[in-house]
Amino acid sequence: MSPRFFCIGETLWDVLPSGEFLGGAPLNVALHAARLGCNVTLVSRLGTDARGERARAQIASLGVPTSLIQIDPARPTGIAQATLGPDGSASYRFPAPCAWDALEVTPTALAAACGATLIYGTLAQRAVVSRAAIAEFLHVAAWRVFDANLRAPHDDRDVTLTSLAHADFVKLNAEEVVSISHWLGVQPTAEALWEILRTRFSVRSFCVTAGAQGARLWHAGSYVAQPAVRICVADTIGAGDAFLCMLLDELLRGSAPTDAMRRAATLAAFVASQPGASPAYDPSRFRNA
Repeated sequence: MSPRFFCIGETLWDVLPSGEFLGGAPLNVALHAARLGCNVTLVSRLGTDARGERARAQIASLGVPTSLIQIDPARPTGIAQATLGPDGSASYRFPAPCAWDALEVTPTALAAACGATLIYGTLAQRAVVSRAAIAEFLHVAAWRVFDANLRAPHDDRDVTLTSLAHADFVKLNAEEVVSISHWLGVQPTAEALWEILRTRFSVRSFCVTAGAQGARLWHAGSYVAQPAVRICVADTIGAGDAFLCMLLDELLRGSAPTDAMRRAATLAAFVASQPGASPAYDPSRFRNA
């Protein structure tokens, strides 16, 4: 049976010097999940503006159902004003308020979350309305995957620690490991943080991505260190989302953690070699990596 993903949070347009690209971490994961043949639900919120109309049409064309995407009559569709560094890494500014600050709980969406693998982060929790909605969905999910996606100035300590308390699986980048370790008063290493997450927060699986330094996974009693795949970077937008989606999909399908990590790294490298967060690809190319 195909994994069932429930992705909740921001849908936005990444505004780059080269143009506007549809993005947002939950949406990026949903797009990859659909391409990989998973059963996927996306709960997000768009405005009634031109960007919202374009986003809805593009999401549908990429195979993700739009029936649970909410329409906000007053707030605009979200954007991320992105700046790329010399190495292709991106920094962002997120104007507020926007449509995904007002996520709502509906009976249909709540039913879709029941028993699913739910992927959530912190950015969509910057507003109290969306934060409360996400909390309701967390209570009914089967496997809760927290991809922190900390974005200043919305990197709130209390929101992050509360989110960790709900998580079964946590995925962080190297900078997030340092920030969260500081908040928890432990050494800023993945190993020290994993011990706290495992014992104090009851997290069952932990993945850390570190760009060119590769990635590491603690899962089901296994530890895997995965080297990065060498490529020429176009931009890193969405590479972590692709990595997470492939990793979860492979683990849920029963792949060994070593195989899951290798395939996740291969897909993430491809995404980083292309502009934008969701370039087209043939899934079989990466399933056989």
